Amino acid sequence: MLKWLGRKNRVDGLVGLSINDRRISLAHVSRRRDEVVLEHCLHEDLAQRSLRDGLIQLVDEQRLAGADTNLVLAPGDYSVYLVDMPQVESAEVAAAVRWKIKDLLDMPVEDAVIDVFPLPDDAFQARKQMVYAVAANRPKLEQAIEVVERSGLSLSSIDIPEMAMRNVTTQFADDSNGLAFIALKASGSMMNVTRNGELYLTRKINTPVGPDALLEVDWEMVRDRLALEIQRSLDYFESQMGQSPITQIMIAPRQKDTESMMNSLADALASPVGMLDFYNDLDAPQEITAETKGACMMAIGAALRTDSVGSA
Repeated sequence: MLKWLGRKNRVDGLVGLSINDRRISLAHVSRRRDEVVLEHCLHEDLAQRSLRDGLIQLVDEQRLAGADTNLVLAPGDYSVYLVDMPQVESAEVAAAVRWKIKDLLDMPVEDAVIDVFPLPDDAFQARKQMVYAVAANRPKLEQAIEVVERSGLSLSSIDIPEMAMRNVTTQFADDSNGLAFIALKASGSMMNVTRNGELYLTRKINTPVGPDALLEVDWEMVRDRLALEIQRSLDYFESQMGQSPITQIMIAPRQKDTESMMNSLADALASPVGMLDFYNDLDAPQEITAETKGACMMAIGAALRTDSVGSA
């Protein structure tokens, strides 16, 4: 999403980082010819430590000082808007979009950092070209940048979870015929629709799906509401974007109910639902458990960023 000028790196590969006041998720990925290796992966609660102290300690313990780092924003720290592409030079698009969305922002427009990423050329066939606009709160962003820089990491870019998820599917899934990839979370779910590594549609689904969702008495009602939102997104992809139907639906691995969740959603959607098993496809030291990989999915996706994937 955003380029950032950092210090010269002294560590091979890229660190993906997801942080908030309660926890740190960090993944360090290196590339060896055609191999992608997860060198480090940590998900730590801060307990009584401050975010700044916790990250400094972690970077020191893992000897990652100077590593190029891609920071992925927390879901509550930004908003995404789908808008018409302004008819201006490419260098002026972000500035033009700022004024298009100023009345939609939940912050003063002067406090917003705006970036854009275009949709593929064949999206919205026979209609005006569209772009996704990302708006982040400047003071919060500056605070996060300061924390990362003070830790000894070298901040090279800033991304959003939608792009991190896209990086995961590009690396570990065949989306040549289209793929709907869904991360189900208690804080709200997120859904991407990609084809050939390009992001066509992304949306946040406010229906919460906690770790014990299937055991809740109202699960069937929640599931049906979730399935309706997923189906509406797929219908939009077909009818409004002029794309062929998506037949491949996958969810991110969950802590303990992945298979049951797949089956339950498949019943509601009347369509097969699979799991994107990046756990076993990503080379990593034995001590990095599947549970840790799952908790760090966004950080791993951020660490998978390349010049052509995961960037605006």
